[in-house]
Amino acid sequence: MTCGGASPVLQIVHHLSMRNPTPPGPMQLPATWNASAPGYAEYMVTHAAMYAERALEIVSLRPTDNVLDVAAGPGSLAFVAAPRAAHVLAVDFADGMVEQIRTRAKRDGVSNVEARVMDAQSLEFPEGSFDAAFCMFGFMFFPDRMRAFRELCRVLRPGGRALVATWAPIERRPLMKVGFDSLAEALPGLPPLTKGDLQQSDECVREMTGGGFRDVAAQVFTASMHVDSAEHYLRVMERAGGPFLALKKKLGADAWAQAEARLLDAVRRRIPEGGTDLAAEAILTVGTR
Repeated sequence: MTCGGASPVLQIVHHLSMRNPTPPGPMQLPATWNASAPGYAEYMVTHAAMYAERALEIVSLRPTDNVLDVAAGPGSLAFVAAPRAAHVLAVDFADGMVEQIRTRAKRDGVSNVEARVMDAQSLEFPEGSFDAAFCMFGFMFFPDRMRAFRELCRVLRPGGRALVATWAPIERRPLMKVGFDSLAEALPGLPPLTKGDLQQSDECVREMTGGGFRDVAAQVFTASMHVDSAEHYLRVMERAGGPFLALKKKLGADAWAQAEARLLDAVRRRIPEGGTDLAAEAILTVGTR
């Protein structure tokens, strides 16, 4: 199967789904991620690096490899990969995230990480440009995931491998569930949380295979983040959490300020005094071109 060679059934489903695409949600807009970029770089990179380390154990790199990091955020995987590869090209559609990568590379003297603003659904590279590719927690937000999978496959050399990380269901992610449950308690008028995409291993394998990859397999990996207190947790979510930032923008500063005290009370009922470790399970799906 070539990178454009999805099965006829998947091609029909994809064609029908894209005939009337839904308007992009806030998590599909660069502005949301630009707003979260400084907080994400400050609070979340250490936690995200745990998933990156595991990803690089699954897809090991050689010193001569050219690596692509798609939807790279502030470079959580790119900077872990850099000492193991010849060159890492990190792309993100949010220029705020790209600027975080460039700033860190300059600050830390990392010369083999390059960052560009780019849409994962339209990668501006020739076919077969990379030896390995990664996308950590971005695919579930892409409006056209099949196109993004085909693009990821296309830019790999034959035999190159790609790894895509997505989140498991919310019940297996206390790190996020605390926040969503607290929001629902503090703001009962909010619509209920809907199930996200690519939260089951078989779904991940099916879509990646449909995008042209072979020998696709998925495994789960869990990492935890320590939060010192309810105040610490809320500060992290307000500065780095895309859903929190999108909701804050939608409500407006005054309404958010009124809700913030109720939200902190709700978080306090879920975070014990003295802090706690909160886990988040991920699905790591890997395939070969």
